[in-house]
Amino acid sequence: MTPLEREVRAKVYEMFLKGIHRVDASALVSQLDLGRDEIRIALEELAGEHRIALTSDGRVWMAHPFSGVPTPYLSVIGDRHWYANCAWDALAILALLGDGVVRGQEGLLWQVEDGLVSPNGYVRLLVPARSFWDDIGFT
Repeated sequence: MTPLEREVRAKVYEMFLKGIHRVDASALVSQLDLGRDEIRIALEELAGEHRIALTSDGRVWMAHPFSGVPTPYLSVIGDRHWYANCAWDALAILALLGDGVVRGQEGLLWQVEDGLVSPNGYVRLLVPARSFWDDIGFT
């Protein structure tokens, strides 16, 4: 990863942490002292390296564990929330940021307190980890 890619990637994560859900080259231009094309190329390189995933229009779709598009999985801390790509990522967000609640499909709900997850539900991985990037959207 080049220094430019590292800078762009760090800003992507910073924006997600702040609760900004729509991150693309245009949004990053206002945050970085870089040109739009320079940022767009860095985003494409990061996607090619599987460090992020982009939508077809260049928006950051995934910067694990964060999702840049609404999903059924939500990590909630107080009045703040972040979309996650799956239940596992939703728990990872709370592992990074602190105690909260995970809401997901079919009423899935976990309360995380003092870093411990309540035993209310389970995570079922349908794809082995070695195959995640074969179809990251399905995984």
